[in-house]
Amino acid sequence: DQTILSQDIRIFKVGRKQYAKYFSFWEFFSVVMAPYLVIHFMILPLPYIFVGQLVGRQDMYMNAIKHLLFAEILTNIHSFITIIPNHCGSDVYRFREGCRPHSGSFYLRALIGSANYNLGIDYNAVGTNLFDFLHGFLNYQIEHHLWPKLSTRSYQKAAPHVKALCKKYGLPYNQGGVFHRCKGAISVMTGESHMRWLPEAYEKKFLEIDNLAEKKRRGLVSFK
Repeated sequence: DQTILSQDIRIFKVGRKQYAKYFSFWEFFSVVMAPYLVIHFMILPLPYIFVGQLVGRQDMYMNAIKHLLFAEILTNIHSFITIIPNHCGSDVYRFREGCRPHSGSFYLRALIGSANYNLGIDYNAVGTNLFDFLHGFLNYQIEHHLWPKLSTRSYQKAAPHVKALCKKYGLPYNQGGVFHRCKGAISVMTGESHMRWLPEAYEKKFLEIDNLAEKKRRGLVSFK
């Protein structure tokens, strides 16, 4: 049996699992894309029509649209390179079930479910901040997932400690250059390789430990 949990976001429940139904192309275009395209590429450049008439340049409006389109393409390419490869690759794990925030599983998944680019702290102190700034400090993706509210400069201080702990306990600390990680992400996207699954037995065991720890924290169970 399928139970509709929300007509708005089209989430269906089958047994104990929930699934999101894909929207049609028309729904995606009319609700998501069209408003953005109209506002960003048609309404915002409108003043250039009047400015162009004042200065005798009738092409200013169309030139503005062309520049906006070019900037949009560059922004999307930069965003893809900055974000996607650090969440995708044959060395990155994925999981079957959700977990409690700030639990043991949460921190483990933050570590093995993401990857870093090369870090500014790996280079000389003079170029550290510039190198990291050009990456939007998202080259510290592992540290960002571990502590989402941490300041970007604090990632630089935390990374060596995270690396040291991973080395001490034999945990992976995935890191690589831009081209290496982009190649890995594209390989997954094209089906040439696949992200790793955390073994189901481990995943269930860790979730059981999380539940037990939560019960202990709430005083529902006691340990001798």
